[in-house]
Amino acid sequence: MALQSEEKLEVGYSSLQPKTRKLVLLMLRVLAFFATAAATVVMGLNKETKTLVVATVGSTPIKASLTAKFQHTPAFVFFVIANGLASVHNLVMIMGDLFGQKLDYKGLRLAVIAILDMMTVALVSGGVSAAAFMAELGKNGNSHARWNKICDKFETFCDHGGGALIASFAGLILTLIISVMSIIKLLIKPKPDSNIVVP
Repeated sequence: MALQSEEKLEVGYSSLQPKTRKLVLLMLRVLAFFATAAATVVMGLNKETKTLVVATVGSTPIKASLTAKFQHTPAFVFFVIANGLASVHNLVMIMGDLFGQKLDYKGLRLAVIAILDMMTVALVSGGVSAAAFMAELGKNGNSHARWNKICDKFETFCDHGGGALIASFAGLILTLIISVMSIIKLLIKPKPDSNIVVP
């Protein structure tokens, strides 16, 4: 009798554990989706126009309206595309987890999900690294190449870009954790059913 109750407890625990793992993975995907989507939207809408004095003729200042926007820098464009694709990937995976219970999760499908998760990590990593380099250049400039800093003139643009970078780095960390969990999911073999009698 004690053996039967112990077997029931073991079967109950093992059936609960994959559900818990699935719930944790789902919550991480939701957080990663919001982080990368926020980075995409903030950088995609990042624009600031200022009227600056560009020259002085005699005592008359010559002014020009200058606009800083993410489209002016290929690294920021890549950042928006990379985070946008990561958001779409996580959204599709969330929808698959919520509404795809009838779909087969065995073998090839799990491998494809793990590969897509790794590709998403690489994509977000490349995008956020390129944008971080350009952000540092915009903040401090480069005296050796004679590139001037712009963050002293376009403070709001740089602040919004910094917020997008923070969100994207958070999304990168979450996506990396998701990728590791996807690989571990491939390695975990389900326990054989104890009710099946092998002849």
